[in-house]
Formats: sequence, structure tokens, C-alpha cells
Amino acid sequence: MTVMVAFDSAVAVLILAGVAALVRQHLIQGVRGRWTPAAALTLLALGFLLQTPAAEEALGGIRTNGAYLAGHLCVLLAIMATTLHWRCNLSPDPPARWRLLAIYAFYGCVLGVLVYLFATSSQQPHGVGFSREFAGSGGMQAYWIVQALAVVPSVATLARVAARATAQERRWRRSFLSLLAGSALTFTACELWVVVIAVFWPGMPPEWAQRVTLCLQLMTIVLLVCGVIGPVVLGSLRSARLAFFYLEELAPLHGWLTARYPQVRFRSARNRRAETRVTDMLVEISDSLRLLQRDDPVLAFENLLDDETIRVALEDGAHHIGYELAAARNFRVRGYGREELLRR
Repeated sequence: MTVMVAFDSAVAVLILAGVAALVRQHLIQGVRGRWTPAAALTLLALGFLLQTPAAEEALGGIRTNGAYLAGHLCVLLAIMATTLHWRCNLSPDPPARWRLLAIYAFYGCVLGVLVYLFATSSQQPHGVGFSREFAGSGGMQAYWIVQALAVVPSVATLARVAARATAQERRWRRSFLSLLAGSALTFTACELWVVVIAVFWPGMPPEWAQRVTLCLQLMTIVLLVCGVIGPVVLGSLRSARLAFFYLEELAPLHGWLTARYPQVRFRSARNRRAETRVTDMLVEISDSLRLLQRDDPVLAFENLLDDETIRVALEDGAHHIGYELAAARNFRVRGYGREELLRR
């Protein structure tokens, strides 16, 4: 029991670390960031935390095994939210509005039925595994069968969308999506196995059946954590590395322009994260370039910072990804002369 508590806590901490990295990325992206994945991961982490003895003791006074029900509902909500998110954003044929409303209504009814079955079934406190969940109760048998029949189609949808998206992603993301697809498949197998146990062993399943259940659960959790945390953490590291690259590229031009036009600096603190500093530098360079091109076009021409030269550099899309970055690279090579730059 202590090992499982430690395992659940470690999984929750890892998932919350992924949530923190995902929120950090979304704050950088602004309104373009989608918050559904972060909310689903938070619910999933909460589902694991509610399996700990502290949560059971806190909610035990409300309802026997109330923490177990709350944790299970959090996991189901996370699965449903992820299914809808992937179905709407990663699928080539997103559902129509009426179909989406029908899915919402169906999920709401399923959650209501599960709460009713749990509330009207006798519970065995401090049980282990299925002895606590079933307690020889027909209502709990129906609980697990209903949730399996509702979850299996959703998880199968996740597996199908993940498998389809795997072929369209970059190499470093493809492996992580493969892990997510594998976790969806093992979770589907686990849910089907739960139906078998609920039908054939409503009280306490044999020891070998409990081991099969545990193995399926562990495989699902490990694949899920690796598939979820991996791309978020790696994406955050790649974003930070790219931001430092931009800082190095923009720094000479930024320093020269802001020394000439200090009024464009709209923030004085420089201890922010690299991605935010890049955004600030781009805005300040853009404002400074407009002032320079208007006030001193000869100086701008001499330093390859006139609008025409920058736009010529922008035609080389493989090397220049933005107006300000093209200007920064022109500024770096201005000693070669205009003819050398145009021959490049």
C-alpha cells in the first residue's frame, strides 16, 4: 500500500510538472494557447492525488470511499476533455455543433449515472483493490460496466487520432505520440478487463486477475506519463533554446538602435524569461527601425537598414524568418557592403 501511495504521488507530481511547463508555454503564446490540455492534465493529477490516504481521510466523513469516487470522476473528466479536444482540433473531420452538444449531453448523463450508482451502493471501507470497489454490490458491478462502456469508445478515439497525428508530426514528437497511442490501447484493454472482472468476480477476483489488472494499469500510467510529459518538457526546452538564439542574433542591432532611440524601451526589468525578452526586443527594434528610416534614411541606407534592403533579405525565406531578424543580420554583415549582401 505504501508503494502504491508513493507511486500515485510521484505520478501526480510528474504530471503537474508537465502542467507547469504547458502553462508557461501558453503564457508565452497568449490568447493563441489552448488551455484544455492543461486542464485535462490537472484533473488527471488530481485523480492520482485523491487516491492517497490523506485525501481518503479528508473525504471519508462525507461518504465512504468518497475520495476514490472523486478521483475516478477526475480521471473520467480528463479523458472526456482530451477526447473532445483531440476530436475537434486534431481530427480532419471535426464533429458538427449538434453532434458536439449530443456528446456533451451523453458524457453528462454517464457521470450522473455513475454518481447515482456509487451513492446507492454499499461500500466496504479500507478495502484493497476490487474488494473495496465492489463489496459484492450489484450497483458497483453496474458502475464499472457503465464506465467501461462509456470510456472505451473515447479512448479508442484518442488512440485513432494519436496514430493518425503521429504520421504528420516531426520525428521528435512522433515517438511521444506513439507512446500516447500505446497508452490509449493499453487503457482500452484495461477497461475491457474490468468488465470481465465485474461480470465473473463481483466480490474479490483471484490473485492472478489482480496482477493482470495491476500490470495493465502500470503500463497505461507509464506510457501516459512519458507521452504527456515528454513533448511538453522537450518543447519548453526547445523554445528556450530558440529564444536564446534570437537574443544573440538581435542583441547587436537592438543595442545600437536603443542607444540612439532610448524612448522605445517600454520595460526596464531584464530578469524576465528569454521568450519574453525576445518579444520585447522585437517590438523595440521595430519601433526604432521606423524612427530611423523616417528621421535619417541615409544612415539607415549605410547600415543596410532601409526598408528596401531588408525586404530583399526577407526573400530568402530559408534564412530569414522576420523583418526584424533580417534587419539584425543585415546589421551584422554591413561591413561587407551592399553588393556582397545582395550576392548572398
